[in-house]
Amino acid sequence: MIACLLAASINPAGAQTYPAKPIRNILTYSGGAEPIARLIGQKLTDSMGQPIVLEAQTGANGSVGAALVARAAPDGYTILGSTGATQIIRGFLVKDVPYDPFKDFTPILHTFDAVSTIVAHPSAPGTLKEMIEYAKQNPGKLSFGTTGTGSAYHMAGELIQLLTGVKLLHVPYKAGPQSITDLIAGRIDTAISVYATTRQFVESGKARNIAMLNNSRFAAIAEVPTVGEVIPGFQSPPLWGGYFGPAGLPQPIVQRLNGELNKALAAADVKALMDRAGLMQVGGSPEQFAATIKSDVERLQRIVRAAGIVPE
Repeated sequence: MIACLLAASINPAGAQTYPAKPIRNILTYSGGAEPIARLIGQKLTDSMGQPIVLEAQTGANGSVGAALVARAAPDGYTILGSTGATQIIRGFLVKDVPYDPFKDFTPILHTFDAVSTIVAHPSAPGTLKEMIEYAKQNPGKLSFGTTGTGSAYHMAGELIQLLTGVKLLHVPYKAGPQSITDLIAGRIDTAISVYATTRQFVESGKARNIAMLNNSRFAAIAEVPTVGEVIPGFQSPPLWGGYFGPAGLPQPIVQRLNGELNKALAAADVKALMDRAGLMQVGGSPEQFAATIKSDVERLQRIVRAAGIVPE
């Protein structure tokens, strides 16, 4: 009897009246993407007729918030706004993540990709192609700074090495701005970081954009090629942010949320805010998001094995 009542509460018929109460939206990130989540949440509140209650849970690199959603009932009243770093990469780096990042969630919408670039000191080789040629002639000499061992940017550097056969010197930092500070001072040759951090230094001439990590160019820096244009086979690491529900979320609810989120994402004020934050608007279907995640996982498995990265 209890099982029947539970099933009835989340079946397609129930989805017709969804939502009937406020929706809790856990966020695993802060920074420039958080105001966007709040704006989207307000648009969903207006369109769905129930409050979207945002709750930042960024502890343990987002694992605290992700675990809350993984344990929640799959009824559509607890959803997750998270990133590739929390949902995928962390599963390769940490032994005791309090959830299965590959099985405990239902993808709903791929919201954005963080525009990310390889930047170089003015004295370093001027293009990515020249940089690769220099690295071939000088193994282990050309350095690249990132936001830390196992970060998306570290994974990108490892993939570049794997695809080109060059040997680079990885210099991990605790935060992106630290790597840019050392780049400007000439202590490292290149850095891989988010465009929102590097933009001011490129515009002032203290650093140069060499290539974009994303799979497509960004309108604000349309002259900058993607790494994939220079290095065949390169695909962006998981730079995305998106929405998830717990595993087992009924498809009618998944589709309702996906549709409402896509409408919010298409709003002019959301797009303008994303552009200012250095984020690429994505959108699409849950199936497309799931395919992106599957591709990212397969690629990271290859990179982690090649780099000898072991979960700690």
